[in-house]
Amino acid sequence: MAVTLGDGLFGVTILVGLALCWLGTYCYRRWNEPGVTAFSAVVVLLGLGATSGGVIALVRDPLIPNSGTPLWASVAMTGWVLAMIPWILFALQYTGRYTQFRRRTVAAIAIPPAGVVTLLLAQTVHIVTPGVVFSVLGTIIILYVFALSVVGGFLLLRTTAEYGHLSVALGVSLTVGGLGPLLALNFVSILAQETNTLTVITNYLLAFLVPATGFLLAVFRYDMFQSTPAAGALGERAIPRETDDLVFVVDRAGRVIKLNETAATRLGVDRTTPLGDPFEELLGETVDELADTETVELETAVGKRKFDPQVTAFTDQHGRRLGRLVSLRDVTERELRKQRLEVLNRVLRHNLRNRVDVIKSRAEALKEHDSDHAVAIRDSADGLASLSAKARATDKLLSEPATGASNDLVDVVRALVDTDHGSEEVTLDLPETAPLVTDWGAVRAAVESAIENALEHAESSVAVAIESNEDGYTVTVADDGPGIPESELASIDAESERPLQHGTGLGLWKLKWAVTKLNGELSFDTTDGTTVRITVPDQSDHPESV
Repeated sequence: MAVTLGDGLFGVTILVGLALCWLGTYCYRRWNEPGVTAFSAVVVLLGLGATSGGVIALVRDPLIPNSGTPLWASVAMTGWVLAMIPWILFALQYTGRYTQFRRRTVAAIAIPPAGVVTLLLAQTVHIVTPGVVFSVLGTIIILYVFALSVVGGFLLLRTTAEYGHLSVALGVSLTVGGLGPLLALNFVSILAQETNTLTVITNYLLAFLVPATGFLLAVFRYDMFQSTPAAGALGERAIPRETDDLVFVVDRAGRVIKLNETAATRLGVDRTTPLGDPFEELLGETVDELADTETVELETAVGKRKFDPQVTAFTDQHGRRLGRLVSLRDVTERELRKQRLEVLNRVLRHNLRNRVDVIKSRAEALKEHDSDHAVAIRDSADGLASLSAKARATDKLLSEPATGASNDLVDVVRALVDTDHGSEEVTLDLPETAPLVTDWGAVRAAVESAIENALEHAESSVAVAIESNEDGYTVTVADDGPGIPESELASIDAESERPLQHGTGLGLWKLKWAVTKLNGELSFDTTDGTTVRITVPDQSDHPESV
């Protein structure tokens, strides 16, 4: 028996079906991502449909004109119909809409497609004769299966378009794989009624070649299982569930329509009890009042706590406001810490200065009797007063909001060197100008701290230089002293003061905090003396960041 071109096309379809079966098995064994099992089932079912239909076509007469839908086409359509069950499950899992399905849910989804399969096979083998009821029922079920494929494709297209790390082409490739067989196989059934041409067989081949191409591109070209959108969708839903903030969803009428578990626990209510009630009844404050309040004190299940409210409106696709999202962050500890700092600063400003003055005056009185002890007392008092002044200056620097202004870094550095240098030789390596926009109070504090440290520890020389970089300028202050002790640098690196890791003063902390306020970078090199590098970024293009 001679091999015809039609036989060759059926043979290619069988190979495509085998490739689909291999792809499904490969994905199932390689990945453990949301939706991979369902996707593998989709691909394998389509592959079995293509392979089985092709084998049947080669064994039997491939096409008898006007004989109804061929058996091989019905078998292929059966594979597609069954594949739509895991298809919708895959779309829901992969996009993160649902990740867990009960068996009864899967069974409910599978009943109509199973009906389609039964009807197709019964009609093909002439067990039943098509009638009105049969046709209507079959049409309804086919529309249901069609809806599964369309909904799954829509979810995939929409999700891949929403997430920036995914390509829309990925969604298109997957959607073509789900919908392609339906269109092509329907044409097979229609054309089989009238013609005995290669068009029918070619259409059958395309019914599986197109999805095979789409699925292969999705897996190997667009890396569909390398970074699934389910992580983003699940992450968004986990934010109100896992956060320590109290989160409420309020409709336009001010009624509570949802609250997270944290809110229910902290307020001592059931999650369903406040639903539909006015928000004011639950919190004692209206949404508008919270929107205009910096902090609010509320009675909770553990007593009175202070919260920082954030109110955000959400809208529909037409821009109409549907309601508002209210988030309350517990800032009780922050407010207490703020109060403690205010009290301590006030003590430093008033009481400590007065006590130092008393100590110094008494030391002067003792000077006639024991000059050495009196001098030691006076020097210690001066050091304490200086430390207090530095603490107040540092607190003022960090308390003031960052402000950007234009100035010349060279002029600022020259002025600081002229003010601070003593007998040590200070070498300057500065450009003619270094204009930029930044917070100059923070610049002066940072450079001044670096120069003071260098002058204090240098043996013979201090070098100050300014170099341009991509973001602005770098100020370098180097000395030939013994180098900053590792214990002090360790405190700065650890960003905390610890009992066995404490510095000797506020100088380095002032330097670090000032550079942080500049959004700059700070580095130390103690290989040969101490070299401090301060990067001062130019904020002229980003004035909102200063």
